[in-house]
Amino acid sequence: MAGCPPPTRATSVPLIAWAAAAYAAGLIAGLSSEAVADAAIVGAAVAFAAAVCLALRRASIGSVLLIAALGVGVGGNAARLDRDCMARERLPFRCRVRYEPPALLAPWRDRAGTAIDRYFASDAGLVRALLIADTKDLDPEIRDAYAAAGIVHMLSISGLHVAIVSGAMLLLLQAARLPAPTARWAGLSLVMLYVLLIGAPPPAVRSAVMIGAQVVALALQRNTSPWAALAWGGGIPLLYQPRTAVDLGWQLSVSGFAALIAGRAVAERALPRTLEGWKRKIAGELVVSVVASFATAPLVAWHFGRVSLIAPLANIAAGPVIAVLQPTLFLGLSLAWWPAAASLVAAASVPMVRAFDLVAWAGAALPWATLHAAPTLVTAVALGVACVAVLAACVEHFWPRPVLVALGAVAVAAFAPAPSGVEVEVHMIDVGQGDAIAVRTPRGRWVLFDAGRGDAKRDAGRTTIVPYLRARGGALALLIVTHPDADHAGGAATVLESMRPPAITEPGFTSATETYLRALSTARARGVAWHRARAGEVIDVDGVTLRILAPDAAWTAAQTNPNAACVVVRLEYHGATMLFTGDADVAEERWLVDRAPALLRADLLKVSHHGSASGSSEAFLDAVRPRAALVSVAARNVYGHPTPRVMQRLVDHGATVLRTDQLGSIVASTDGAGWTMRAAGVRWRLP
Repeated sequence: MAGCPPPTRATSVPLIAWAAAAYAAGLIAGLSSEAVADAAIVGAAVAFAAAVCLALRRASIGSVLLIAALGVGVGGNAARLDRDCMARERLPFRCRVRYEPPALLAPWRDRAGTAIDRYFASDAGLVRALLIADTKDLDPEIRDAYAAAGIVHMLSISGLHVAIVSGAMLLLLQAARLPAPTARWAGLSLVMLYVLLIGAPPPAVRSAVMIGAQVVALALQRNTSPWAALAWGGGIPLLYQPRTAVDLGWQLSVSGFAALIAGRAVAERALPRTLEGWKRKIAGELVVSVVASFATAPLVAWHFGRVSLIAPLANIAAGPVIAVLQPTLFLGLSLAWWPAAASLVAAASVPMVRAFDLVAWAGAALPWATLHAAPTLVTAVALGVACVAVLAACVEHFWPRPVLVALGAVAVAAFAPAPSGVEVEVHMIDVGQGDAIAVRTPRGRWVLFDAGRGDAKRDAGRTTIVPYLRARGGALALLIVTHPDADHAGGAATVLESMRPPAITEPGFTSATETYLRALSTARARGVAWHRARAGEVIDVDGVTLRILAPDAAWTAAQTNPNAACVVVRLEYHGATMLFTGDADVAEERWLVDRAPALLRADLLKVSHHGSASGSSEAFLDAVRPRAALVSVAARNVYGHPTPRVMQRLVDHGATVLRTDQLGSIVASTDGAGWTMRAAGVRWRLP
C-alpha cells in the first residue's frame, strides 16, 4: 500500500495515461498564453490535427489530440481570468493564483501549522514544507541548496511523503494484528484524513488516489496498470483546479513517479541476472535515480536555472533519511495534543533534520555539482518531449521509435535560435528578508541593486543570486549597493568574486560591518573599480539610464543611520521609469521631495525598507505616484514587515502592491512604452 509499487517488467503506457498527459500539456499551453487569441490559435491547430488523424482512422491519436485541445481551451480561459484579476486587484495575492486549501480545510491546516511552529522552533519552516505543504516560511537559500543537490522535490509534501506515512501506518496496523484487508482499508482512511488535514495539496491527492486504486484492486483481486493509476491520481486535481498543471510540486510528483515506473522497468531489463542481493538492489536504485533525475531535469532547469549532476547520488543518500524523518515528523504532529510527547519527538527529529540538510548542503557545495542552464520556451518544450519519449522507451517493447523522437527533440533544443529582444527587465529576486533586484538591459547584461543577506552560515549571493543570474545568461555590468546593512550587502562579496563586474557603486557611508568590509576588500582584490554614488550623476548601461538622486556627500556626512544615506536611483528607458529606494527613511524621502520632486515620478516603485513604517511617507508617495509597488520581504518575518498601514497607503495612492512573500520572485519588463508584470506564473499588462 505504500504508494502503488511500479512493475518489475516493461509495461506499455495505456491510452488513458496518454490522454491525461495530453490534457495536462494542453492546460500548460493554455495557461502559458498571453492572450485569448493565442490560446484560440493553439487550440484550433491541435483540434485540426485531431480531425486529420480521425479522418485517417488513427482514432487513438485523434482522441488524445482532442483531449489536448480541450485542455488548451480550459487553460486559456483560466489564464484569462487570472490576468483580469491580477490587472484589476490592488492586492493581487487575493487572486489565488497559487494553490490554497479549500475554505473548509484551511482551519485544520492552520492549526497544524501552529503546532509545528510551537514544537519544531527553528526547523519549523522545513517541517511545514515536509508535513503540510506550506513553503512560505522556507528560506530561499535552503530551497536553492536543495535544488543544486537535486533533491528539491523532497522539500514539499508529495507522493513520496504520503507513501512513506501510509507505509508506516500500515506497519503499525499490521503490528496490531489486524487482518491484512482491514489494515489496508484502515490505512487508506488514515491517509485520506491526513491529506485533508494538510489542505489536500495536488501532489498528496495524487498519491492518495493511487493508494486507493491499489487497495480497491487488491480487494477485487484484479491487476491495475501503474500508468492508469498515475493518470487518475495526477488527473483528478486538474479537474477542479486547472492551474495545478503549472504547479512545480505537482509536476515533480507526477514526473517523478513516472520515472520510478520507467526506471524499475529498465533496471529489470538492463541489469545482468548474475547481479544479486544488495548489489542488485543498489544498482537498481541508482538506475531509478538516474532516470528520475533525467525526467525532472527540464523542470528544475526551467524553475531554478540549473541541472544537478550530483542528483542521482544525493537522492540515494537522502532517501533513507527522509524515510525515517517523515514518519517521525508525522508522529510529532499527531501528538500535538500531548505537549510533553510532542516535544520529545520533535527533539528526536533534530539529528535527522540535520542529516537531511547535510545531504543538500554537501551536495550543493561539491565542485561541478550543477550546470547552470537558461532554457528558452522552445528548448524547455523540446527537452520535455525528449524526457517523455525516453520514459516511453524504457517501458515499450518497441523502443527505437520513442528513442528517435527523443533524439529529434534534443536536436531541436540544441539548435533552437537564441531569443533576441529590445526589452528591459527588472527582476525582484526572492531572497527572503533582504533585497536583490536585477535589471537586464536590452543587450542581455545585468545591473544588480543589492545582494541579499549574508553571514557565516548562509549567503544569498552564493545560493540564490549568482545561480539566478547565470541561469539566465549575461554578464554583470554594475553592482550597486544601496547601503551597508547585512540584508543588502551580505552577498556582495560572493557576487563580486563570482561575476567580476567592472565596477561597484555605493554611498560611501562609513561602516565597520563585516559584510561591508568583506565586499570592499573583495572588490579591491579582484580589481573591481569602486565608485561613490553622487546625486545628479547619470550612468548609461546599454541604453538604460540610471539617474542617481541621492545621496550627496554633505548629506551622507551628516548621517548616523545608514538607512538615511541610501543610494536612490531612477531608471529611465524611453518613456518607462522605476524608482529604486533601498531602505531610505522618511528623512531622506523629505530631502528628495524638497530637492527634486519632479524626478521622483515613476511608474514602478521599489518600496523602501521592506514596507516598514520608517519610509513611504504620504508626501513621498504623492511625488512618486507609482502604478505598481514592489516589496521584497520574507513571510512571517520577525520584524513584522510590511506594515499594514504602509500597504494601505500604497493602495490609496493607486498602486498595485506586489510582494515576494506572497508571489515569489517578480519580473517587470518594458519596451519603453508600458510595463508587463510576471508573478506566480501569471503575466499581465500593468494598467
